[in-house]
Amino acid sequence: CVLLDMYEERGEARGIEKGIAQGEARGMKKGIAQGEARGMAKGISQGILQGISQGIEEINALYQCLLADNRMEDIQKAIMDTDYQKELLQEYGIGE
Repeated sequence: CVLLDMYEERGEARGIEKGIAQGEARGMKKGIAQGEARGMAKGISQGILQGISQGIEEINALYQCLLADNRMEDIQKAIMDTDYQKELLQEYGIGE
């Protein structure tokens, strides 16, 4: 029957369109999630590297100040005692 075949073809076409739309939506959702995960991982990695670099700069600035003030014993103590190192950083206003 021609009419039945026509309805069958229309139904098939609609089914294909709907399937494609659902597939695209799922693919986009998955792609966005993967992109967000990669972006976050990259951001965290860059943040860690920047933090390390900033920390090194602050410690070097502290040691330059201590050397300029001829405070060799404080340098030695700061190397071994991170709490004392933090006190000295505050004293010199470094990293605030």
